[in-house]
Amino acid sequence: MNYRHAKVAPENRGKGRRLLTAAWLWLLAVPLSAATPANPLLLGESIVVSLQGVHRFDLDSGKLLWSSLAAVETFEPVSWRDLILIGSTEGLYALAADSGDVVWRIEKTKTLFTPSVSRQAFAGSVHGELYAIDPRQGSIVWRRQFPGWIYSPAVNEDSALIWTGGQEHRAYAISARDGSLQHEVETTQETVFSPVDIGENQVAFNLFDGSTLVIDARGGKSLGVFAGDSQPNDLHRHGDIVYRSHRDGSLAAFERDGLTLRWRKSLTGQDLTLHPSQPGYLLASDRDRELILLELAKSDAGCRMRSTASWTLPIQVNSRTVVHFKKQMQPPGVRLVQTRATCK
Repeated sequence: MNYRHAKVAPENRGKGRRLLTAAWLWLLAVPLSAATPANPLLLGESIVVSLQGVHRFDLDSGKLLWSSLAAVETFEPVSWRDLILIGSTEGLYALAADSGDVVWRIEKTKTLFTPSVSRQAFAGSVHGELYAIDPRQGSIVWRRQFPGWIYSPAVNEDSALIWTGGQEHRAYAISARDGSLQHEVETTQETVFSPVDIGENQVAFNLFDGSTLVIDARGGKSLGVFAGDSQPNDLHRHGDIVYRSHRDGSLAAFERDGLTLRWRKSLTGQDLTLHPSQPGYLLASDRDRELILLELAKSDAGCRMRSTASWTLPIQVNSRTVVHFKKQMQPPGVRLVQTRATCK
């Protein structure tokens, strides 16, 4: 099973970990911005990566700031205030962002995906439970059981409803307050990774048959599909256009409002993947062979970047700079590499 989510997570900052009750959480005057997992994850002037453990590097110097959970199989990180939340095969961890120390841990014997975060953290799991967690101290506010695995949900800023899917051929809308089922939409196949909030109160589910189901996130009505004939990998929204990468190496652009295909082009031989990028850009790759940086305001094939072999987990940090990582034998087992984008 692939545990990857491919969306850029906005950084949330703040202080304090005082435990509030669930009731008080819903009385906050200003909602927190929603955050979704990303690997790597930009965090101020540093970068956090999950690879043979969890590591934080200084972005300018490439210096390792800390390493944590070296023996644990971890998934993508997400930032919440002064914590890094990360799912794993040994439960859900919260790490102190400044040191990597474990602040709390829940469900030690179970595999939990990294949560999406707004007022609370919402984590799916391999054993089919969806969790709402107070991220301050890791207390479970509610949990709901589903048949088969369930992915961490799409979360918008007010989080009145969260949408999720997984092994069953269903998309579910759950009350973020108490976990009650609000809407259930039948899908043609299993969903591919977590659903994505594509704006304008719409949520999108990639399906294994090559299509993407689009649902009205408030009313629970199916709006139609982005059509396709190759298994989709990732979704990325830019304005009113939704970009989708595919296993056959192609990239498609859809009009969000009309669900119509604007264009589709082949960029690689197979398995096109999208990575964290800056606004107005897409960073794509064909596994670990080639990086392609596309400026979305232009219609050309993009900048095909020269980079050495054996890179992994790239991220665009500014208009012309991509950071990636290389595995190494000595601890911590990974090092940061900065590459100035040069086109072939």
